[in-house]
Amino acid sequence: MKETEEQLLLVSRENQVLKIKLEATREAGVQALRSASQKLHENYQTRSEELKERHENEKKRIQAHNLQQEEKLQQSSENASRLAEGIREKCTRIAEMEKRVQRMEEEKKTLIEKKMSFEKTLQQMMSRSEDSKRCLDLQRQIFTLREQICHLQRVIQAQHRGLRGVIQEAEELKKELGSQDKKIENLTEKLTALEVRNKELKDRVEFWSGQPKTKVSKAVWTE
Repeated sequence: MKETEEQLLLVSRENQVLKIKLEATREAGVQALRSASQKLHENYQTRSEELKERHENEKKRIQAHNLQQEEKLQQSSENASRLAEGIREKCTRIAEMEKRVQRMEEEKKTLIEKKMSFEKTLQQMMSRSEDSKRCLDLQRQIFTLREQICHLQRVIQAQHRGLRGVIQEAEELKKELGSQDKKIENLTEKLTALEVRNKELKDRVEFWSGQPKTKVSKAVWTE
């Protein structure tokens, strides 16, 4: 009995030692788990803040670039409006010049017909040896008509040159307007892409800003 009691006491002491070791091991496991969990939480928070800051900076950069592109678009739109107004003015001027040239051509035609009529009358009068004074008056009228026709022809030629110049100016304005329209189209596409990118970054910032804070686990280490 005494030997048995000693063995039982020895076993009991061993159990106590094992229990102490088990409790120490459990406590160490819990501390290790808490430490690891805390470290993961800190790493997550750091990474979250870094991503949030990066997205915020990218968002600000895109917003600044977006504002710059909007200003360019506004300037291009104003240039396009100015060019369109210039083209309308040129077209109005061209129409007026064409009408003026047409009136001059009609006036020139009337003067030529009148001169030819006077010349025919003069030939008839000279063939009949009519009054020389009347013939002289008719010759003066013919000379005046020739001078008027020559002057009118010079004016018509000058008008044609001016008309060609205005037409060329209008064509150049149309080309420039086409270039502005293309620029506006490109800027509009860029702004659309920037708005999409800005929305993506906004959603990401809201996502990282709205992430709940991770709690440190208090689970007991069981193995």
